[in-house]
Amino acid sequence: MSYTIKNPYENVMNLLGDMGNHYKTNLHTHSTYSDANDTMTDMIKGFYDNDFDIVAFAEHGILGKPWNEEPTHIPFFNFQYLWHGKRSYLTQEQYKAIKNGTYKTENGTRTKTRGLEDVPNAIECNMFTIMKNHVNGYFTDNAYEGVQGLEFDYEIPLGLIEKSGGISHINHPTDLLQSWKRPDCANKPENIHFFANLLNKYPSCMGIEVLNMYDIPNRCDRILWDELLKLLTPHGRKVFGFANSDAHQVDQIDTAFMDFILPEYSLDNLRKAMETGTFFSIARYAKNELGEDFVGHGPTPKVVGLSVDDENDIITIKGVNCKEIDWIADGDTIKTTTIEKDGEITSTIELGEYTDKISCYVRAQLKGQGGICLTQAFILDDGNMESLKQPIIEEKLTEEEKKKRKFYSKKLGVVYGKLMKKI
Repeated sequence: MSYTIKNPYENVMNLLGDMGNHYKTNLHTHSTYSDANDTMTDMIKGFYDNDFDIVAFAEHGILGKPWNEEPTHIPFFNFQYLWHGKRSYLTQEQYKAIKNGTYKTENGTRTKTRGLEDVPNAIECNMFTIMKNHVNGYFTDNAYEGVQGLEFDYEIPLGLIEKSGGISHINHPTDLLQSWKRPDCANKPENIHFFANLLNKYPSCMGIEVLNMYDIPNRCDRILWDELLKLLTPHGRKVFGFANSDAHQVDQIDTAFMDFILPEYSLDNLRKAMETGTFFSIARYAKNELGEDFVGHGPTPKVVGLSVDDENDIITIKGVNCKEIDWIADGDTIKTTTIEKDGEITSTIELGEYTDKISCYVRAQLKGQGGICLTQAFILDDGNMESLKQPIIEEKLTEEEKKKRKFYSKKLGVVYGKLMKKI
């Protein structure tokens, strides 16, 4: 048996060995302009000190602007004046120095000489929903700014972001499924098909968050990701796994992020990378993979080399700051390469040895003292992809479930209206 390998990193493999092409990125964070504990100015300084290269503020219901412009004031978030007493954004001088890498913070821990780039026009939609059915939009307009959102609904924001010409991803999906108390939620067919339908219907949705902050309410995101890959890959639908800290205060900033591989920074290059999957997802917490009490410290695992031998069905990954590389297919670990201490490690998988365990993809995860690093999926076609197609079943709600969802949205709308009047 021979595979045709679709490598998401095909166009950037020559860039992996140069650290200048690795961009530490977070595309989902907050400030006191929405519901966070620290100001935008303090959050930006925190990202700067933690050697980030690219950051987007995707505030709840507020469209991001350049950091030297004040974001829109949403009346609901006026409670922040009572709670924290202030909001702030960068002065023109601060903004210029942050962008060119010459800014000096009080902590002064930045080691990179290049600056920190902002990503305007990002937003987290469904800003005030109990079930946290949140969607992050990028390169979009203000069509969803200030909108409360409906419980359990992803379609309205996904549709509006797509119509605006933007792209999106679904945030912390198994948080909605309450995975902290229902660990089997990500394996349930109705949940898999619910998200599969959304991804199938909206091609501008690039995938789901698979790592988020401390990995507590969303600990089953990787399980759901593997289920979606297994179901949607035969249909030709790519599903990328994103990682963001979703930080609401400075000490949460470095919990999860992405390593984007770019020839140089530009918004166009960033968008292209999001659309093609040329990034790795990294976190210091991964409950299922690293253990309940594990906290990553120091340099995180990083992919610095990759080769694909399509003729002989071999994929090789070279990593640093790691002691183990696992290969995952259909949610199961099919091969593991280890070394005794964190350091440089190379792992090669000969796909022909695992044909009984591979359906249509394989992905790798690198683990070390600093945390975990996930690759995107390598799509594997042995000529039988068509036979792997399973129907994507549309959600059919019972009358009881429809009433329940309507009740939640209506009830929350009343609460929201009363709060707005008081504020």
